[in-house]
Amino acid sequence: MSKTTEILNKYTSGEVCLEDTNEALKKAESNLRLDPERNAITAEELAATTVGDTPAQANGWGLMDHGASCMEKVQVVGGHTVNVDMGSELAYVFIGGRKYKLIGTELQTVAE
Repeated sequence: MSKTTEILNKYTSGEVCLEDTNEALKKAESNLRLDPERNAITAEELAATTVGDTPAQANGWGLMDHGASCMEKVQVVGGHTVNVDMGSELAYVFIGGRKYKLIGTELQTVAE
């Protein structure tokens, strides 16, 4: 698992706050920074976020990496993103301390 993935997993699981996440990304020499206006996951959203043994069990709020220079906050219900469809393009969703591949609207397991 990459250091950036580890840092983002800690943020989406609620282990660390956004400010500490940005500091950890900086120390890891990553160019990525989370925007407090776009990427903040509230305590209520974290409390409502759950993941299970399969991607289909993911529900709640996370961050999507679609290859641009910024992350997008996304909602997931039953392992599918709400209001985001990547079509055939590959993206990744970090939610509940896990990283999933996103194809169309469906979360899929990532082999790392």
